[in-house]
Parts: sequence; C-alpha cells; structure tokens
Amino acid sequence: MSGYTQFNKTVKFEIVQIVDLLIYTSIYLSFAGVAMGYISCMLHGIPFNWQVFAVMFLVTYSVYNIDRKADEEEDSINHSQRYAFTKRYEKFLFSSSVIAYVTALGISASFGLGAVLIASIPLVSGLLYSFTWLPRSFKYRRLKEVPSGKNLVIALAWSLTPALLPLQFYGSSADMLSFITILFFFTLVFINSAVFDMRDIEGDRISGIVTIPVLLGAQRTKYLLWFMNLLAGVVALTISFEYLSFAGVCILASGFIYAHCYIYLFDRGKRMNTLCDVMADGQFIMLGIGLCIITTIFGSSGM
Repeated sequence: MSGYTQFNKTVKFEIVQIVDLLIYTSIYLSFAGVAMGYISCMLHGIPFNWQVFAVMFLVTYSVYNIDRKADEEEDSINHSQRYAFTKRYEKFLFSSSVIAYVTALGISASFGLGAVLIASIPLVSGLLYSFTWLPRSFKYRRLKEVPSGKNLVIALAWSLTPALLPLQFYGSSADMLSFITILFFFTLVFINSAVFDMRDIEGDRISGIVTIPVLLGAQRTKYLLWFMNLLAGVVALTISFEYLSFAGVCILASGFIYAHCYIYLFDRGKRMNTLCDVMADGQFIMLGIGLCIITTIFGSSGM
C-alpha cells in the first residue's frame, strides 16, 4: 500500500512539474494565442493556416517572457514560484524570446509591411507599458503605472493582433466581423488582466502601481468587470446575430459566460494562482476547442 501511495505522489509531482513548465515558460499562454488566431479565422470565415499558428505562438511566447523579466519586482511578491523559475532560466527564456519574435516577424514579412506592423503590436505595446520611458516631470514613469493603462494597452494589443493578422495573411479587409472579433477579444483580455491585478494587488501596492483593484478594491472591481462583461456581451451578441451563424453566436456567448464564471470564482478558494494561470489564461484554449468541435460536426459553413 505504501508503495502505491509513493507511486501516486511521484506521478502527481511529475504532473505538477510539467504543468509548471508549461505555465512558467509561457508555452501554455502561447497556445492560448494560437487559439485566438484560430477563433479569429473561423469568425472571419477564412482558413486557419500554419502561418497564423506559428506567428501567434511565437509572438505570445516572446512577449510574455520579456514582460515577466520586466515584472520581476512584482513577481517576487505576487508569484514567488514563477519568479524563482524564470530567474533560474532567465538567459534561456530571454534569448529564445528574441529568436521567437525575429522568426515571427520573418514569417509576417512574406505577407507585406502591414502584417509586420500588426505582428509588432504586442512587442511595442509590451515595451511601452513595462519599461520606464515617460518624462520625469510626469507623475508616472511607466504606462503600467497609469491607472487602467496596463489593462487598456494589453487588451488593445491582444485584440487587434489576432483579429487583424489573419486578414493580412489572406489579403482581406477589415469589416463588421472584425469589429465583433476585436470587441470580443478586447473585453475578455481586459477582464483577464484585471483579474490578475486582483490577485497581484499586494505586490502592486508595494511597488506603487495603481491598478483598478488598488483604486477600487477587489469587490468593486468584480462588480465593474461583471458590468463590462454584460454590456460588451449584449452589444457583441446583438450585432453578431446579423453576421454570424447560430454556432458563431454560441461561441461568443460561451466566452462571456466563461469570463463571468472565473470573475465569480475569484477569492472563493486558496489557489488563486491556479485560477488565474490555468482557468483565466486558458479561456481561449477552451473556446478554441469548443469551436473546433463545432466545426468538425457542422463544418466551417456552420460559422
């Protein structure tokens, strides 16, 4: 019996190690970026190809590892395990991130300057909000220190890029479907980043970063996010009935419901890092899997 118990402990330890590796290296997040590209393609009615997969994966991997390097002070307080991991492997993570982004830009360059500019949005946005560059005379030195600035920059970067990049790869123009896609991504990413701010409220206060939760408190922030989610959901779903099939509308509705659930679950358990890193960051992976199942059953025409 003791041997069986030890075996179970060993298996659980190995699983935890694998999960930590996927999360702390941003590989898990990179697949979320791929899922966003896939969802965008399906909503626009264009094929999902390897270029979209590769660029979204590489860009996400690169930006989030670079961002975590810039956030070491806050991470050492808010997420000590991740900080220990990224600090231990910082040379590999940084060098691989640089190679990843250069590769992503190289792939995008074959589709023209527009594709390169859109693929550059997350990197430029990440650098602008993470690093000190604002004038000393200004109250804040980094965009992320401006109240709600971090959330807006992240939401814009990660809504515009997956929504517009596939269009560049196929030479298509933005339309009402693009607006719906951008609104959908913007809302869920904004909520995601604000939920992380609720988790990181202690470290942000110590570091002098005035986030929405620092200003309003966690409970009022939850009410604000619920209202935002409801309002955006009503607008997006109302418009989408004219442009998407029932299956497409269901995917959008599922995203807003999913976001509502993890807002609700916040602070109702002790494993806040797990909730944020797995459930919140994995929202687009879950939606992408659901969309894949729908298109497999009904075909892409079902969108």
